[in-house]
Amino acid sequence: MIDLLIIILILAGIWYWWDTQQCNEIALLVCQKKCESAALQLLDATVTRQRSWLRRGSNSAVQICRLYSFEYSGDQSVDYGQRQQGYIVLIGKQVVETNMPHGEAEVRNFH
Repeated sequence: MIDLLIIILILAGIWYWWDTQQCNEIALLVCQKKCESAALQLLDATVTRQRSWLRRGSNSAVQICRLYSFEYSGDQSVDYGQRQQGYIVLIGKQVVETNMPHGEAEVRNFH
């Protein structure tokens, strides 16, 4: 019985890691597209997961909600080289909010 519990815990850990990697890729792609469309440069080509928690999604099922931050800078603005910080929120694999001060902001389905 204890062996079965250990196997379930290991599989749950592998699933969480795999799901987190997919969400990291989604967040990075969305941030790259947002920066590109606003003529901004995504710095360090990365997003950083700040926090994870459980939340009800659009289908009323409990899902993992993840908050990512990223840094960007204007390509040809007066403050070139000055880092600005934005964030993106995913519930499951759905982007529900993005925010880029001095860039653009988009909010969708965030309760």
